[in-house]
This record gives sequence, C-alpha cells and structure tokens, in this order.
Amino acid sequence: MRHLLIVPSILFAIVLSTQATIVELPITPKQLDRQNYRFSITAHATNNDVAFHVVITTKKDEITPDSEAKLVTIGHSKDRHGALLGTSFTPFLPVAPLTLNQTKHTWTADFLVTRRSLKNPGLCFIFSEPAHTAIDGKIVAMPSVTFYEIQLKDFLKE
Repeated sequence: MRHLLIVPSILFAIVLSTQATIVELPITPKQLDRQNYRFSITAHATNNDVAFHVVITTKKDEITPDSEAKLVTIGHSKDRHGALLGTSFTPFLPVAPLTLNQTKHTWTADFLVTRRSLKNPGLCFIFSEPAHTAIDGKIVAMPSVTFYEIQLKDFLKE
C-alpha cells in the first residue's frame, strides 16, 4: 500500500522541479557585479539622443549561445495589496538599432536611444541567461531564465 503513495509523490516532485523560474537582477551604477557577470555601462548624450555602450563579461564559464541581449519595456503587475503578480517583457518600440559583438567571454552592445524614449519608466537593456544542466553528459537548457536588467536612465549623468 505504501508503494502506491511513493510513486505519485516522486512524480509530483519531478513535475514541481520542472517549473519555470524567472529571476530578475537589477544592474545599477553601484552594483555592476552580479552573480556570474560583470557589467560596464557608459552613456554619451547628444542634443536628441544618448549613445550607450554596454560590456558584459562572464566571471567564470563561457556565455552560452542561447543568451540574449536586447532593449525592452518591462512591466510589473500587482494585485490590489501591492504584491507582485507577474512581469512582462515587451520589445522596445520604436526599434533602436543595436550592434552586438559576441565572444565566448564578453559581449559588447552599442545602441542609440532618444532622450524622449528615456522618459519611459520601463525602458531597459536586458541580458538574459537561460539555466542549463547536464543530462547524460550533454548540456540541456532548463525552463528557467535569469534577467539582468539595466534601467538606462540610471546611467545618465545630467
């Protein structure tokens, strides 16, 4: 009889362990070194635009090829008590040209954003890193992602 309870318990534990997890880590001017990465962000303002230069350097392993870097608008939904319900990532519009140079240990992004766009409170540059695990000697992506979020307006010196 106990065996009938053990098998469903194991299956339930396996199902729970495969749940997707999203981790959001803010990158700020005072906190550029987070978990597996070190960030360097510079901003140069002109009359109408701001040119950003972002360098992402891994502290240990190589940057996985399924990682991404892009401009997005982030929204957080909350319940009536203020508790976080979810996070949405929407592509930033209008699309800003982004040049991304990738090596195994460093990614460099260069892009222009209008000063008007920087007034959007959710405008961020994000670097996302999917979680991985080894199964039978092969590296497999897991349903979890870490988002390193850079609020661009935090890096303006005006």
